[in-house]
Amino acid sequence: MKTLKLFALFIISLVFLNCSNEDEGMFIEETTTSEKSSLNSNINWTGTWNSTYGELRLVERGQLIYGDYANIGVIYGYRHYINGREYFEGTFENYNMNRKGIIRFEMNNPNFNNSFTGKWTWGNSTWYNWNGTKISKREPDLQSFYNVKGQVIDNSTFVRIELPISVEVFKDGIRHFSTLSENGLYALQLPKGNWELRVTDSRYQNFSRTIEVKENYYYNNYFTQNVFLTEQ
Repeated sequence: MKTLKLFALFIISLVFLNCSNEDEGMFIEETTTSEKSSLNSNINWTGTWNSTYGELRLVERGQLIYGDYANIGVIYGYRHYINGREYFEGTFENYNMNRKGIIRFEMNNPNFNNSFTGKWTWGNSTWYNWNGTKISKREPDLQSFYNVKGQVIDNSTFVRIELPISVEVFKDGIRHFSTLSENGLYALQLPKGNWELRVTDSRYQNFSRTIEVKENYYYNNYFTQNVFLTEQ
């Protein structure tokens, strides 16, 4: 009898082990290549940096990286992977000059995350060096980004859509920010200016709305924009 019990326990453990391996395989199959790189990355840009062009205060949200640029503007972009190497690529805005440029930063040592080397350009053929050293690992409070939040609502029932919906933010046809709704709610931090919120989901008709993000609002410290989706 004791032998039979031991044999039964052995069979059950094998079944659970196989189920666990199958689940892990499904997860890997459903994860995109860029997401895998992000999940496996040791690189963390969050923190405060001394840099060639002033202090940077950066935060990460998945693949998105953004923050304050030397109290004169903002900087934002995504993780990009070129030939197996990870870069922070994106845009910086200099409010004093009313100009935008392009950056590409690379962490010098992913195991320490304490310095980067990079380049920037106004969008022409001339590139300049932009390097930095991390002085704090803590997530900073951002001064030049403002809260945008709202509900994702079914337009026919006026009930929140509980499934995750991708809300993307564009300017001049280029996607700069994105987030997934959770339990029918979404939240973003955006720089001031006019931004286009879009939802493109095969289950719903496309949604697009232009909003103006600014420093102060009358009744609270955030801008509210609900997203109304109509089924296809």
